[in-house]
Amino acid sequence: MPKSLFCLVVFLLSGGTAAAQYPDDEYYPYAEREERRELLVTDSTLFYRAVQSAADLYGEQTDFNLPQVAFKRRGLERRAGRISFAGMDLSYRYLPALRLLGAEEIRYAGLVPPPGESGGAGGVRLVGFSAGEPLQPFLASVRLTDRNYLAGAKVAASAHLGRGWRASLALDARTGRDMHVEGVFTNALTVGLRLFRRFGGEHALSLVCIVPPSVRGTRLSSSEEAFTLTGDRLYNPAWGYQDGRVRNSRVRRETLPLLVADYAVPLSEAASLSLRLGAEAGVARYSMLDWYDARTPMPDNYRYLPSYTDDLETERAWLTRDPRYTQIDWDELIRRNRMQGGHAVYALDDRVERPVRLCLDAAFSVRTDSRLTLRCGVSLRSDRTRSYRQMRDLLGAGYVTDIDRYLVDDDTYSNLLQNDLRHPDRTIREGDRFGYDYAIRSREIRARFCAEYRSDRFRFDLCAELGAAAVRRRGFYEKELFPGALSYGPSRTVRFAPWRLKALAGWSFSPRSYLEAAVMAGAEPPLSEALFYQLSYNNRIVDDPSPERTFAAEASWRRTGPSLDMRITAFAVAVFDGLETRRYYDDLAALFCDMSVAGIGRLCLGIEAAAEVRLSYRWSLALAASAGRYRHIRDPLLTVLSDVDNTAVLTHAAGRMAGCAVGGTPQTAATAGVSYFGPKGWGGRLSAGYAGGRYVEPMPLRRTDRIAGQAALTPEAFDAFTRQERLADAFTLDASLFRTFYFDRSRLTASLLLRNLTGGRDTVYNGYESLRVRRIRSGDATEWMPHASRRTYAWPRSFYLTVSYRF
Repeated sequence: MPKSLFCLVVFLLSGGTAAAQYPDDEYYPYAEREERRELLVTDSTLFYRAVQSAADLYGEQTDFNLPQVAFKRRGLERRAGRISFAGMDLSYRYLPALRLLGAEEIRYAGLVPPPGESGGAGGVRLVGFSAGEPLQPFLASVRLTDRNYLAGAKVAASAHLGRGWRASLALDARTGRDMHVEGVFTNALTVGLRLFRRFGGEHALSLVCIVPPSVRGTRLSSSEEAFTLTGDRLYNPAWGYQDGRVRNSRVRRETLPLLVADYAVPLSEAASLSLRLGAEAGVARYSMLDWYDARTPMPDNYRYLPSYTDDLETERAWLTRDPRYTQIDWDELIRRNRMQGGHAVYALDDRVERPVRLCLDAAFSVRTDSRLTLRCGVSLRSDRTRSYRQMRDLLGAGYVTDIDRYLVDDDTYSNLLQNDLRHPDRTIREGDRFGYDYAIRSREIRARFCAEYRSDRFRFDLCAELGAAAVRRRGFYEKELFPGALSYGPSRTVRFAPWRLKALAGWSFSPRSYLEAAVMAGAEPPLSEALFYQLSYNNRIVDDPSPERTFAAEASWRRTGPSLDMRITAFAVAVFDGLETRRYYDDLAALFCDMSVAGIGRLCLGIEAAAEVRLSYRWSLALAASAGRYRHIRDPLLTVLSDVDNTAVLTHAAGRMAGCAVGGTPQTAATAGVSYFGPKGWGGRLSAGYAGGRYVEPMPLRRTDRIAGQAALTPEAFDAFTRQERLADAFTLDASLFRTFYFDRSRLTASLLLRNLTGGRDTVYNGYESLRVRRIRSGDATEWMPHASRRTYAWPRSFYLTVSYRF
């Protein structure tokens, strides 16, 4: 076979690692598959390996077509999946720029990673990006929408700079307010630059820099009572009027630049070495209202709702949507502040995080023969995040004093008020830090080894990973409640030994049919913030911290052909020794408390199926469905300490979680879409999605003997504490239409996407149980009942209108 033809065949059969196509990418996106029909006739190693590529058909079909509800795939937390670029784990905020810069997306399903990636468990999508040459054409795009923002624009360009350098520049901008949810807005600009050069023939250097500053107004969850009273499923309690203008109290402000350098060195025809360095640093702020010796300003607090006040005037105000009751009354807060002689009783402050993340990765690959490839590597990661509060707006007042306001009325601890004992009674003005100031430092080193065997029909992979991790807190404030090393200076270092083992075997029955099975076991350190009872101002570490263990297995069958691509996967994932910590107000003890939840266990069993059917030259059908059982299988142990002196309120109490469904995970889901690519550039798509068997996020505290067993005095109260609320099934219908105009080597595409055509105003996005309990008095009797669950509703009908020009 001529070399040029061989390269063409390899390119056409590598669709499993290609970036997902969008309707405006090609006039007829099935051209490649039409060309493959005559090629799939031989029984060669090349064609057998093509069917073994790890295409995630289910993820591609469900990413945008499922209803707009919370969806943790396979019941696992999002951190089980990864988004990586050059070996560095990244946030979603960088994806638009990376795509515009011409990066290649590599998706894989479940336990089957692309070559060189260690991967994770649970079938959560991984997105990788190659270090190839920037080939992105010139692109200019504008879009209009009514969701999250109003208008956006994209620009991308590539050019030769001379002396072998190539560059790509990308810009993505969004601005405007949401037309459905009051107070929600976006002002964001993402700028990306990529430089690429080859040295000495095959040595390649890639430099990527992305700067994504953004300001976003967010929305908060609320109780069903508030949604019902206002008649607005998109009610947002986070905003209010100030001088007649809408002002949101919950605003995220982020500037987190990213820099990644990737250097690839071919050592021989069979061996290669790559070195990668990544750095992410910046500042992220999240504003919140605070109050000192005053009533909460949040309008949907249970004490302000008619069910608590039992007041007709309050009920009438909510029913008429009087903003003085249903929203934050900024003018009233400012008026009250001005009556305090300069001291603020209400203020708006920022919770600030300043992360500095560094990653160094070295990977070596050698092909010993045509069947066996060995890969090994080592990665070092350092993560230091400094967190503190910073005063943003004193709302007409002049200052606050940096003391612990929770202790002002406490007869026992009111003489231990200082948040910063080394600077007592410090006067805080706008822009000053106060309240808490600490840093979390985590370091990690991992070594990995993979052996990949490929024969004509058989595939076998074996991967091992072993590492060491350390986490430590350093306090910069000495809190008077916890003097000396209890809050100031470094804490004890917590050490872990993460590891992972994985094996995969696959067999190709034909160039179009492939069966594989994979197993994985591993242990990962818990999140750093879960290791401390009170991270803000306490160095105390939770009792016996242990890594989270995961055991997973899956089997999948794939069928490919000129008119059908199909993949069916059955999976089982068990997670043990999960760890969480929370600070909350304990109504029974009338104390602010710190809670540690240890030994969380989940078992997730299910099946996923997806298919792409090319019905004709112009018509195609995409189908996907999943069904599973995602449950907590263990009763975790809870330890609750008083937030003022670390005395035990509850020790090693079992929370009745076994049998509860995992929240934010539909037990059943399905999607179907039909696409048409007509003559003269016309095209369209109609898709429907369904999500059923959804439950609110369960809270173990309310299921302990202390609350459900003792505070619940009646069978009805016990059932209210232990029963998990089920959310209604969700259904969505989307449609899109596009038209492409061709002008020599350029093209103009206009597309209109309509989401949730049925309206769906009653579709709950997600919900979670409250940690608070309510005391109900009737004469001399006192009864306890749980507070209503908090929830958010999905966006109703929305649109995206896009016009893009490639040249």
